[in-house]
Parts: sequence; structure tokens; C-alpha cells
Amino acid sequence: YEFHAGMAGIWFVGFFTMIMLVALISGIIIHKRIFKDFFTFRQNKGQRSWLDGHNASAVLTLPFQLMIAYTGLVIFLSIYMPAGVLANYSNPQQFFAELLDEPMHRPETGVHADVVDLSVLFQRAEVMMGKPGRFMSVEHPGDSSAVTKVFGWFDEKDYYGQLLRDEIGNVQFDATNGDVMNLNPPGEYDKGTPMAVQRVMRIMHFANFGGYSVRWLYFIMGMAGALMMATGAILFLVKRRQKSLNEFGAQTARVYRVIEVLNIAAISGLAVACIGYFWLNRLIPFDIADRAAWEIKGFFYLWLLMLVHSACRPATKAWLEQWSLFTLLALLLPVMNLITTGHWLVSYWQTGDWVSVGFELTVLVFGLMSLGLVLFLRRKLTATERYSQPAKPSEAIS
Repeated sequence: YEFHAGMAGIWFVGFFTMIMLVALISGIIIHKRIFKDFFTFRQNKGQRSWLDGHNASAVLTLPFQLMIAYTGLVIFLSIYMPAGVLANYSNPQQFFAELLDEPMHRPETGVHADVVDLSVLFQRAEVMMGKPGRFMSVEHPGDSSAVTKVFGWFDEKDYYGQLLRDEIGNVQFDATNGDVMNLNPPGEYDKGTPMAVQRVMRIMHFANFGGYSVRWLYFIMGMAGALMMATGAILFLVKRRQKSLNEFGAQTARVYRVIEVLNIAAISGLAVACIGYFWLNRLIPFDIADRAAWEIKGFFYLWLLMLVHSACRPATKAWLEQWSLFTLLALLLPVMNLITTGHWLVSYWQTGDWVSVGFELTVLVFGLMSLGLVLFLRRKLTATERYSQPAKPSEAIS
């Protein structure tokens, strides 16, 4: 949600989320046959079949897309619309402290200070909350502003189907001397209606209810939404090229080429970067400094490489080569996992590690789907090259 760019990333994501929300609402208004088209699919009709698939995936995921876009904006409402806070508070942190009934956030001082024994603080917090602790966090460790917070135990299954959860409880300590800064006891959520609404929006957005069944539903809806966007982007370019009126003058062909390159990089290039991220997770040494950061950097480097590749290759070949690479990486990822960890699908199944089982099966399914797409693109490329070749003299005479 920061796009790994801090506050600038939050604004970047928010800008395009707002565009997404406006596009969804305006699409509902101008598309008079939206639900009729949902039940229409004309097979083997070229662009018409792709358009029918685009419409079906759009209607199917419409409620989900609206929810994700709207709740994503609501979560960061105070950042995107800060006027009310800034008009009444010279320091926005004071507003959040009063809203949450917690001490103000302490900025880092740069003055070194040792942290007290955290295990002692953890035990004290359990006594104060009257329940076991689940985890603790430390902010600014080694600094005189260090703060630690201990959170109460909770079982996610207890919250299945609940959009407004009770407080799990937490205790905040000054990590340098062990003084109690705040106690938020477990119990019914009592931060007021506005905060309760915002809390529900956050839980809905992050699928923190319903367990894995809801998360699988979110995943399927998300992939269907991605399919809708991908087919829409491709169909838009194809139709605009066919009906081009040189709207960009002498640069029309170049503009459409730029859009084409961006489409390839945003669709197949992003897919390669995503599967490449999991390869990096297995290949980067564990003892390297900032390992997680290198995985993220590697993701963006791969994505940038796919953008360059898209610009350097003809469109059809770029699509084919990038999806071929994705297919190879997806189908071989379980093999790489076996080599680097010693575990594979069967061993995960035997130990009941269903998350890993689901991941490996999902990767294989996407790899096989991509293989089908590669075969389709290869047939299309072969046919195009055959028809574009000039006829031999003997064939021309006959």
C-alpha cells in the first residue's frame, strides 16, 4: 500500500484507486446492457468472444472490485483528506492519540538506550490483561524512544464471520525502563461508531474474517478482476487501432506502440515478476543482509527487465516469450523448492501443511494454464508468419 515508496507510494496507490472507483461507477452508468451481456457468450467469434469474456468477468467481480476500491480509500482517509485534522490539530499525531486513546507516537531521537528484558515485560503484560500474550512489537529498538507493545492471545477461528471484533487487549511499555505507557484491556470494542466503521472496512479489505474460504474467494475474485482488466486493455488497443483516425497525428503509430508495450509489461511482465519473486525467495542466501528488501528489489528489477524486453521485441513474440518464461518458472518452482528446502507437494500433504499444498498446486495450475496460452500464441504466430511469407515463384504461377 506504500508501493515501497513511503508516503509518496500511498498517494500513488490512492490516486489510481480513486480512478478505479470512478471507472467502476461510470462503467455501471454508461453500460446499459451490463447484466444482459453477463449471460451472453459467443464462442469462437474472435474479438466478440473476448469481449463477452471481458463483460462476464467484469459483472462477476463488480461487487468485489467496488468493495476493494472503496475500503482501500477509507483505510487511508485521514491521509487523503487531512483538512479536518489539520484545521484542528497542529500535530496530526495528537489527533490519532486522542482518537485511539493511546499515547502519542514517539519520534526517534538518535540517542542510544538499551532495551530492558522483553520477556519480563511480556509476563507483566499477561498479568495486566488477564490473558496469555500472543506477540509483541518493538519500535525504535536501541533508541531512547523505544516502545514495546504486547498483544493478547486470540484464535482466528473465534472471529470467523465477525466483521467487528472485540479488542484482544494490549499493553504498551517504555522499552528503556519498563514503565507502563498504556493499557488497552480486552473486551468489547468501544472506540465509537466512526472507528468501528473504519475497523469493519479494514477487516473487509484485508479478508480478516471467514478464514481460508473467504481468502480463496478473494483470490478468485481478484484474478477474475485482473482478467477483466487485461482483456479490456488489449481489446481497447485492438479496436482503437482498427478505427484509428490519426488522432495523434504523425505520432499515432508510436503512441499505440507505447500502449502496446505497457500492456505487455503490465500483464505478462508482471506475471513473470511475480513468479520470479518466489524464485528469489528460494535462491537468495539466508545470511545476506536485508534479504527481504533484496527480494522486493529483485521483483521490480525483473518487472523492469520485462518492460525493456517488451519494447525490444515485436508484440506477438514478446507475449509468447514472456508467457513461455512464466510457464517454465511456474512449472519448475516446485522442483526448485524441493532442491532448496527438501520439501515438495507430497511431504507437505503428509505433514498437513495445507498452506504449502495449496500454494504448490496453485502454481502448477497457473503454469498449466500458461502453457495452454503459450501453445495458442505459438499457433497464432506460426499462422501469421506463414501467411506473411511471399509465395514461391512456382506457387505464384500455379
